Amino acid sequence: MPNFTDEQRVEIAEREYKDLKVNTKVTIDDGKTSIGYVSKVVNDKKTGEQAFIITDGNPKVQKPSEVNNVTVLYQGSTSPEKIGSQAGEVKRDWWDNNKQILNNIEKSYKKPNTIFDPTKQIASML
Repeated sequence: MPNFTDEQRVEIAEREYKDLKVNTKVTIDDGKTSIGYVSKVVNDKKTGEQAFIITDGNPKVQKPSEVNNVTVLYQGSTSPEKIGSQAGEVKRDWWDNNKQILNNIEKSYKKPNTIFDPTKQIASML
């Protein structure tokens, strides 16, 4: 795994918000440095999870056994400022997920030391 500068890490993080497609090359430094190729796009409408799985070779020709490096780019929550253009995303990212957390907090005041069910997003990773 290459060592990246802080500036390069910011560039990589910005790729989380691009419309990346499977098999496309992901680069930084104006195309001079390759991060790898998009091998999978995760867009779970139920939980709001959005991620890109980047591997070191082109998934069109690279076998899974030949993969040496994997980078996962998770997209953060969509800004509430985008409620007009991306209302569904904002609702999933903020209301749906936070509503479950708020309900658990309220329940914890009534029943301290209770173990609550995971949120939908956490449950999807289990």
